[in-house]
Amino acid sequence: MEKKSLRVKAVIFDLGNVLVNYDAKKAARRFSEAGGISQTRIWAHFFLSRFEKAYTCGEISTREFYLEACRVFKKPVPFSTFKHYWNDIFWENPGMEKLLKRLKRHYPLYLISNTNRLHFTHIKREFKLLRHFKRMFPSHEVGARKPDLEIYRRVLKKIGLRPEETVFVDDMKSFIMGARKAGMRAIRFRGLDRLLKDLRSQGVRF
Repeated sequence: MEKKSLRVKAVIFDLGNVLVNYDAKKAARRFSEAGGISQTRIWAHFFLSRFEKAYTCGEISTREFYLEACRVFKKPVPFSTFKHYWNDIFWENPGMEKLLKRLKRHYPLYLISNTNRLHFTHIKREFKLLRHFKRMFPSHEVGARKPDLEIYRRVLKKIGLRPEETVFVDDMKSFIMGARKAGMRAIRFRGLDRLLKDLRSQGVRF
């Protein structure tokens, strides 16, 4: 059966650079100044590291992440400062909440995000648009990250839908490819106007 002949029963969104934008380099600059080391070292140490991946998969605690991140600092950075710099990088993507409100009239909305406990707790507190989601599946709670097929399969099992009954929206090409490998319909986010056209092409009502 062709996917487009099946009715869409849910829309699933990514979080970062789709619903809320972020600038991780802002955090790197602040950590560099506070810790007395280069931004290049900061970036390699805890934005591209094994332990950052472990944190987003829920394999280590916030305290363990903080202690490991601080290991390279030449000057101590208190946890309160670390938490503020780590979290103070997000802003809402204009127009997305209005779209969520429209979509919610017709479909349950779900979220799949590669994120961590500090970021997700902050975003839930600061951004009201997350209230439109029926359920949210951050990687640190699921125990897997995009584009690993396991995260898509676990979410589909929890929401009780076949992959071809869902439309997934993400800005990352590799994450879109992962969703398609799992059998989901997938749209790469390239801005709100393009998204509206792409949703309509999948038969999504709003």
